Amino acid sequence: MSLPPDFGLFVGIGTIFGLLASASAYLIAYHEYRQRMLRLDQDPKRMALGTATVTLVFFVVASVVLSFALAPAGK
Repeated sequence: MSLPPDFGLFVGIGTIFGLLASASAYLIAYHEYRQRMLRLDQDPKRMALGTATVTLVFFVVASVVLSFALAPAGK
């Protein structure tokens, strides 16, 4: 099975928007975690970084799946 012709474009777009979304998710999550009453063993920066990582991975994986879903049929 070969890669779709626009695979690089989709991965590039997914990465760019994923970075923007993960930066936004980090800022929002960090602000929310700092406002909550957390236990002493919870680090808001680490928790927000986890949220940002999941967001980035979701966007990149979604762009890869979308590139295969929109590939021309019959090739």
